[in-house]
Amino acid sequence: MPEKNVFKIDEIPFQEVEWGTSKVIVGPDANGSEHLRAGITEYDPETPHEPHSHPGQEEIIWVLSGEGYTETHGVKMELRPGLVAYIPSGMEHKTAAVGGKMTAIIMKSPVKDSSGVAS
Repeated sequence: MPEKNVFKIDEIPFQEVEWGTSKVIVGPDANGSEHLRAGITEYDPETPHEPHSHPGQEEIIWVLSGEGYTETHGVKMELRPGLVAYIPSGMEHKTAAVGGKMTAIIMKSPVKDSSGVAS
């Protein structure tokens, strides 16, 4: 079981991903978390996150800054500070920034989807 800890978010480096940059704050590789994965993603408006799903894994996108949208089955829902998107397990979705970088806290549970991937 992992120990209780406090993290200095600014000391955790961002990694390049296809849709911007991201860093994992809590998760199996970050601190041994067994049930929750949390991180920060900076979405680049030039490279939207393509449609995908997380079978067996729920997701929350909590917008800190910037603007964007999440899209499911062709229906776009606005994302901006003060809004949180909940994505049920297995639901295909796409997330993108509009007009500039969008920064969000991303939380997923369990840490791995039903295929064993910690996404």
